[in-house]
Amino acid sequence: MPSSRTRAPLLPVAISQSPLLSGTLSDDLFSALAKPLPTITIGPYGPSTPLRGDRPPTNKNALWPVFTPTSSSSSSSSSLPITPTTPISPKDVISLLNLLESMDNDVATEVQRVRLGIQEARALVRECREESKTRTSAMQKRREKERTETKGTDDDFWLDYQVKRKMWLLDTSTGKMHYVADPTQENYAILSHVWIPGKEQSFQDLQALHVLSSQEVWANRARRLTRRPGRPALNKASEKIRECCAFAKARGYRWLWVDTCCIDKTSSAELSEAINSMYQWYAQAGVCYAFLHDVDDAQDPRPSGSQFRQSRWFRRGWTLQELIAPRELVFISKQWRPFGTKTSLADVIEEITGVERAILELRRPLNSVSVARRMSWASKRKTTRVEDEAYSLMGIFGVNIPAIYGEGRNAFYRLQEEILRHVPDQSIFAWGPFLYKRYEWPCEQVGTTPLIEQQTEDVSNGYLFAPSPTAFEHAGGVTPLSLDELRREIKTKVSVPEYTITSYGIRTQLPFATRWQPTSLPGTKPQLTIHLALLACSDADDGLIVIILRSPPDLNHNQYKVGCRYPSGFVRGASLRALIDSRVIRFSVFPDPFQTPSRTFGGQLMEGSFELSSVYIPYRPFELTVESYASRHRNRPQYAVEGSDARAMFFCPCEVVIPPWTLAQLRKAGYKISTAHIAQGTSVIVPDEKDALVSFVLSRGGDSIYIGLAPCPVPHGSLLPRRLTILVSFGQPPVPTASPAEVPKYSYAQPIVPLSESCKKTHVEQWQDGCMEITGEGRTLGLAVNAWTSERDSGNGRGLYALTITLRDADR
Repeated sequence: MPSSRTRAPLLPVAISQSPLLSGTLSDDLFSALAKPLPTITIGPYGPSTPLRGDRPPTNKNALWPVFTPTSSSSSSSSSLPITPTTPISPKDVISLLNLLESMDNDVATEVQRVRLGIQEARALVRECREESKTRTSAMQKRREKERTETKGTDDDFWLDYQVKRKMWLLDTSTGKMHYVADPTQENYAILSHVWIPGKEQSFQDLQALHVLSSQEVWANRARRLTRRPGRPALNKASEKIRECCAFAKARGYRWLWVDTCCIDKTSSAELSEAINSMYQWYAQAGVCYAFLHDVDDAQDPRPSGSQFRQSRWFRRGWTLQELIAPRELVFISKQWRPFGTKTSLADVIEEITGVERAILELRRPLNSVSVARRMSWASKRKTTRVEDEAYSLMGIFGVNIPAIYGEGRNAFYRLQEEILRHVPDQSIFAWGPFLYKRYEWPCEQVGTTPLIEQQTEDVSNGYLFAPSPTAFEHAGGVTPLSLDELRREIKTKVSVPEYTITSYGIRTQLPFATRWQPTSLPGTKPQLTIHLALLACSDADDGLIVIILRSPPDLNHNQYKVGCRYPSGFVRGASLRALIDSRVIRFSVFPDPFQTPSRTFGGQLMEGSFELSSVYIPYRPFELTVESYASRHRNRPQYAVEGSDARAMFFCPCEVVIPPWTLAQLRKAGYKISTAHIAQGTSVIVPDEKDALVSFVLSRGGDSIYIGLAPCPVPHGSLLPRRLTILVSFGQPPVPTASPAEVPKYSYAQPIVPLSESCKKTHVEQWQDGCMEITGEGRTLGLAVNAWTSERDSGNGRGLYALTITLRDADR
């Protein structure tokens, strides 16, 4: 039988068709190596001629045929049929073997290179892990040190803050984060923008982009073998970060700072440090790019109503310091093309924001602008978090406070306390409703008796400090006066004011211009004494200004409150010019204002008209009121009703709950309760319909007591819902009726009308303490209604009331 031998293919044979020989490798190198190799069967070249073993013929001049594999229908066969072709000599075979050996050496070299690359990658991974551990340990030590420092006072915490300006910077080429201990040594670009909810990436999101999957690791290794760069993680970042990095890199900046991804907000210490350092970071940056996502560069930014003037960027709280702090600020459109700078558009920006051109161009320092005016710049700006109203202004006033998210309005009060400690400017008190001659307000009311009743907004206006920057909207024209200027105006020696914060308020010395008791009503005694305390500041048009302080007439201490309510509104202060022209201030105290003109208010004050007094004035509410959602979003105004308390009114629709213990006591007394109108066991729903009546019956033996709940059929106002009424009948169902003669008439001029006699008997709010007793057929029925939840605080617009029922024998 003919002999045959199947030889295992060599590794070079498998790679002989690979691009390896040409010096290149494709991305599918490893998949090509994994393909199965063909096998060649060496056997007889004739039907009956044998070829012994795998040695060549003994005659060295003989020829050895070359066989070429042919296609086979069976892919699982271990040998392939061959056909004879042109014979070759043994020299050619030896040359072929030498070629295969050379190819084997090339493959071994490439394999060794792959192994070295893998070893380098593993070493790099170990190095990155060690660096990460070292950095994490250093960061933990730093945070622990900062937490230890924060255990002291605020002054101790921020004493060393000027040298603690550390920050993360973003590499514009790779997207990797770089920790910088001293930002003043780096030339970086900084981004100012408006956050878009759901489209911003955080610090953790950007760090996660550099964690590669196994597929990405193998793809990058293959690219390194072919000397091609790997795909940077920056390609997976958001469009805003990618475009900003490309924009900054094209202009020669390697480092970029973006507030969304360059602050680790999971660390409260790092977040507080970043917030306190942000103004300095914007000021130290080589350039600031203001990206306006809602502005098209095809439109001229100067005309009124342009997209530039209407951009959200000018209405956000944080962008105020981002506008003022940088020396170079470039505005970028939504197409990521520059269209102007804050210098070239300074006149337009001044019209939009109120910030003077000299401030924008850094030709005038910020501390030359009054506190009131700087606050007015932020009065129309909004922030997502209420605490950011204060935190975004720290750099504007050059102060630092710890960032404590969750404190609410306390943050702005703390900011004003810090400003008062560092800035000698009393214009911080000149906020809210002040009277000036330019206003059409009856100033003569200040000389009359103030109203005793206070409204909700009066509470926040009655303190020295404002509740928010919005209160400074009309205070932009107030400027401070030096002590020498104030002394020349009031002809009185003025000492340096000192402010001491106590539980009774701020203790300080203020010059009192005058004191008087307003005109009282006939037959009454004066309720208040009004004081005018002069501030060391003036209005640009009206001159010197005062704040109004009130106190009881028999005051035996020096504690005062700010402002009074008059028929035209609440007033915190006024200009002296307005009070003199309206003759609120008597000329026996102030001589003729036109006799000797003065620079401040058109008149000259009499020497000795002012007296320095030590006062205690509340500067902030000690307990901030927290309103519910329904209280903040009321759909209807709250009205007081004749003979009732507005907080204890009962309206329809409503849900009336009969407590289970009440039902148990009635059943124990032998009464059966009908459940025809009772839903869910103990609740009764009373709709807001004119003829609606919901009733249930208490029966024992042959006696029955009907209790009906219904909205009042009589309309009592155009703006109020119908009131809840309770009807009781012994023996027969109640029928609510209203005589046409008893139906009152109302109009828009009188939205609430008095109650009729029949309504006073059935309206629940007219009952004394919500209780009523009705006697009939020898029994006394007691009803008590309590308001658990008003219709304003409920989610479905229905009030929740409790009805308690008691029965006893009537007194004989």
